[in-house]
This record gives sequence, structure tokens and C-alpha cells, in this order.
Amino acid sequence: MATTVSLWLSRRRARVGLGRRRGSRRPSWHPSRRAARGLRLAVLLLALAAVTVTALRLTGTSAPAARSSSAGRPHPARGGRAASGSAAAAARAQAAAWIAGQVSSDEIIACDPVMCAALQARGVAAGRLLPVGPTTTLPNAGIIVASPSLRSQFGGQLSGEYAPALLASFGSGASLIEVRAAFPGGAAAYNSALQADSAARQSAGAQLLRSRRIMVSPQGARQLKAGAVDTRLLVMLAALASLQPLQVLAFGDASPGVDVPAADLPLREVTITSVGSRGGATDLASVLAMVRAQRPPYQPAFAAIVDSASGRAELLIEFAAPSPLGLLTGGN
Repeated sequence: MATTVSLWLSRRRARVGLGRRRGSRRPSWHPSRRAARGLRLAVLLLALAAVTVTALRLTGTSAPAARSSSAGRPHPARGGRAASGSAAAAARAQAAAWIAGQVSSDEIIACDPVMCAALQARGVAAGRLLPVGPTTTLPNAGIIVASPSLRSQFGGQLSGEYAPALLASFGSGASLIEVRAAFPGGAAAYNSALQADSAARQSAGAQLLRSRRIMVSPQGARQLKAGAVDTRLLVMLAALASLQPLQVLAFGDASPGVDVPAADLPLREVTITSVGSRGGATDLASVLAMVRAQRPPYQPAFAAIVDSASGRAELLIEFAAPSPLGLLTGGN
């Protein structure tokens, strides 16, 4: 085992300096007004995809599938049993499964060699992994897996300077593993941007609730009012409602383990169905085509029509983590 890890680490040491940081701007001091304008602009851009949908329907060509990485990926709500063995091994296996299934395939991930090996075993490409050894400085990466070894090595710098955004956590005590997202400027800049983004999401959610073309469950309405729904979903729902009236059945994808306000970790999944029709898959086909025609940041990680227990067709849309900040306030 020691020889394998040593050889594996030496082959990748040249990549330690790789990575990227996502830029940001100062959040708006008037989030409600900026959010309304931002939502309208984003919906307008999404509506352009209707041209693609029309062309596809006329030519009979099927819409491009959702990103291949999501087709057969594990889902935390539908995953199997945790890995057997010690608490540390179980937490590591759960974290690897969640990252492989939920984190965007564009993100570069910093991790200790054992955690990197677990991620690679789950199908995460080796080129996305930056191993961090005992003498390695923390590289520029979008995601940092804060295992016990990394926390002991970097201490409070992980949450205060490098990666202030907590996305998920697994295990407890000495076996605790946190999945964190980097943000330029550290915790102070992140908290400021998060506060502005939350206010913008609340404003945009209130606009959706006033629409006569979108029906929302009582629980969903509370989540929209609280700003607990991902910006990408808010924009997507507003655009899809222009095609046909829709009913929001549920929002989902709550992050496991973490104890933070809902607005700090917005829900990235929605289940919708058509309104005022037979409720078959045909009614949602054009909606699915428009969803799949989007480009980043509005391209979902997963989108498909599924049959509910009642036999009614439902459209499931899920975006990858982390949720971007500033889409409605002119930021990131």
C-alpha cells in the first residue's frame, strides 16, 4: 500500500500548481431591484434556446443528452450502504460518493492522497485531482476535501482563507470530512457575497410565486420565500413557464451533514409536471428539450422525464454543486 501511494503521488506531483480561482465582483447594495432585472435578463437568454427546441422538433433530431457524467452517477438520496470498516473509512467512502455524484465535473479538487484514491475509485478523473502531502502547500482548487490530515496541516486557514463555503460533511469527531468550496478573498468576501445573493434569491422567488403559470406546493413556497432555492433553478423555472404552465412538486438535494442556514446551501434539484393536461411524457418533451439545450451556467447536471408512483410523468432537473453566487446581482 505504501509503495502504491508513493508511486501514485510522485506521478502527480507536477500537477500540484494547477488550479483556478473563480472571480467575483462586489455584491450589489440593492439586491431586490438588481435581482428583478437580473432574472428578466437571464430568462431572456434562456428563452433563446426555444429556437433550438423548435428546430429540433421540425427536423426530428433529438435534443442533446445531459452531461454524460450524470447519466449513471450515484445519487446520495438513492445510494447504497456505506463502506464497511472504520468510521474514517466509512466517512471517506460517503464523501467520495457524494463528490462523484454531486460536484460539477469542471471543478478541480484538492485532497490528501488517500482521499484522492477514493475519489478516483469512484470515477473522478485523475486530472481533476491535486494530491496534498505533508510538505505540500495548498494548491489553487475550486473544491477542497478537508480530511483530518488536511485540517491538522492547515488548521483554521481552510475555512477562513482558502475554502470558506461548506458544501457537505461526513462522519464526526476525528473522522470528520468536510467538502468545501474556495472563494477569492476568504471568509469575509464570501459572507458578503452570500448575503447579497440570498437577498436576490428571495426577491426572485417572490416573483415566481406571483406568476399564474407556476403552481408551487406550500413547502416549496416557503423555500422560495426564504431564498433557499438555487438561482439557476429560479431562472430555469421562469423560462420554462413561458412554454407551458407548470406545477412544482418539490425542491431537493439538501446537502448532507452540514448545519448551516438553508439560504447558505440552496436546493439544486426540482421536480415539476405539466398543468391542465393528461400529464403524459409528451406534455413535457418540449420542456425537457429546452432544458437540455442550455449552456453553462444554466446547463443542468441531470435532466430526465420519470414516471411517478401515480403514473403521472414528472421532469427531474438537477444542477451540480457548488451553487454560483452573483448571477442575479452582477457578480460571479
